[in-house]
Amino acid sequence: MSERPIAVVVAMKREVAPLLQGRRGVRKSGLQLFEMGAAAIAIGGIGRNAASHTAEFLAREYSPGLLVSAGIAGAVADTAKVGDIFFAQQVVDADSGERFASCGERGTVVTVSSVSGPDDKRKLAEHWQADVAEMEASAVANVAKTRGIDFLAIKTISDEPGFVMPPLGRFVSRDGKFHMLRFSAFLALHPEWWKCVGQLNSNSRIASVKLSEALRHLIDRWSHNQNAGPPIAAKAEHA
Repeated sequence: MSERPIAVVVAMKREVAPLLQGRRGVRKSGLQLFEMGAAAIAIGGIGRNAASHTAEFLAREYSPGLLVSAGIAGAVADTAKVGDIFFAQQVVDADSGERFASCGERGTVVTVSSVSGPDDKRKLAEHWQADVAEMEASAVANVAKTRGIDFLAIKTISDEPGFVMPPLGRFVSRDGKFHMLRFSAFLALHPEWWKCVGQLNSNSRIASVKLSEALRHLIDRWSHNQNAGPPIAAKAEHA
């Protein structure tokens, strides 16, 4: 076991592609793993189960001082726009209602079980007073809470509240893997989704750049000062 002050859980590599560009990862325990500076970054898959497995692995292997759930997410609050970044203050699990503290300064992240469309987002905003909806953060937060590790959720927006999402959920396997070939075959037969998917891909590239910048700043800061504590200053700069 080696130590890293920061351990980062990400669902899909494309979410942090700019950060990992030119780096070769290794595969271990079903995860794609990257080490850089003060951080270990693991790509573990979509959803709570995959995120929990990834977080547990990172906690065991690296004894981090900070466990991070990082990723691209959907806006729930009307004021949130594509590319906005949230260093969350709290995470709530929409299924259990449990709330978790996050050592950020901006907003509430709600973890859901499926990709959210406009009607879902409106209900999440009303019921949970949430700003962001995604599918992993509460599972990572629970691991951090159980193990006594500081936790931070960092999410960037790829789709605004009124954006109609394509049916992505049907192409996610039980182990959290997205089946791109099956989705591509679906798209070939459903041209009505082409414009929507093109816009989502463009938005996601913007969000991945913003997320990668935030993580790079966080990692650099902790690499130079490993006793920095929860990254309050870093959050203010990227809010």
